[in-house]
Amino acid sequence: MNTQESLLGVLHTIYQWRKRLIYATLAVGVATALISLLLANFYQASTTFYAANSDLTKPDRVFGPPGSYVEYFGSGADIDRLLTISSSTQLLDRMIDTFDLFSQYNIDSKGDKARERARLKLSGRLSINQTKYDGITIQVEDTDPVTAANMANMARTIIDHITREHIRNSQKLLLETYEISIDQKQTYLNHLADSLEGIQRTFGVYDYRLQYQVIGDQISRKTIQLAGDEARLETYRRIGYNNRDTIANITARVAALQTELADLNGTSDGKRFNIREFGHGATLFSKVQQQFENTKNQLSYDMEKANHLRAAMDGDTPAVIPFEQALPPEIKVRPKRAFMVLTAMMLTFIFGILFLLVKRQYEMINWKQLAADGR
Repeated sequence: MNTQESLLGVLHTIYQWRKRLIYATLAVGVATALISLLLANFYQASTTFYAANSDLTKPDRVFGPPGSYVEYFGSGADIDRLLTISSSTQLLDRMIDTFDLFSQYNIDSKGDKARERARLKLSGRLSINQTKYDGITIQVEDTDPVTAANMANMARTIIDHITREHIRNSQKLLLETYEISIDQKQTYLNHLADSLEGIQRTFGVYDYRLQYQVIGDQISRKTIQLAGDEARLETYRRIGYNNRDTIANITARVAALQTELADLNGTSDGKRFNIREFGHGATLFSKVQQQFENTKNQLSYDMEKANHLRAAMDGDTPAVIPFEQALPPEIKVRPKRAFMVLTAMMLTFIFGILFLLVKRQYEMINWKQLAADGR
């Protein structure tokens, strides 16, 4: 077998170039080490927190019946809401403005797409992830360990503030709905009160239940009196009693009782009292009074809900529950200088060998013979 075509030939070529290959590898290693020394050290600070239960901001749950229990820690939708806010541009913009990242990242704030460049820069150094225990971790990298810790803690605080703002805006909309409903019900109550007053003036209805009871008692009493007077008058006439004054008095009393009973029973044509109109007025009064009571109860309910909602808005219910504060890290996270140097040296050595193999194969080709065959 031809030596040049065997593995020994390859090893021979590498051995011939061994010194240059080693020198090139070392030179790349030294150059990489020098370049890595020019790179700034980055430190990573992290903070962990949990989502608070959104039911803590709902008056129906907080001011619920005695014995009701509200879980303090949130889950599911509460965690998803915080993660959504964490990935929004609101967080990035507030971080940029709070720490003046335009200056820190050497970006001209008045330049074209300056804020977008700052967002991209910050996004590369900011990561927010959910842990397997339903916690949320914020990690921030910076060349200053104290700044990295401050930015991580501030990011958590900003997420808390943004979440509270969204919840408070929703509460404001709900409160406005309650206030509109309260105004409408108060106007309707005033209208119903005017209607009750009009019914009272028109039909003389005040307490229709008591009035019905009084009318019934009067009808019963006057009926008994009428029956007694009629029986007495009949007796006097039968026995021929001649006292005209007595008979006249009894006759007048009978006529008066008959008139009063006719008025009370609604059979009179007079205008003194009409039981039918009173009954119609009592029915109207009952319906309007029932509407008044129902509206009044609904108004009380809306006012109570509005007061509870104001109390919830005035409260200081957090959206996040801090678990671990970010502290200034003592160990840099990057660059990994040893890894960079070893990787550069290994790649230089491998590509150097590949270069020698290609060079050897190139030298083995008889280009003149190929040219002659080609002609």
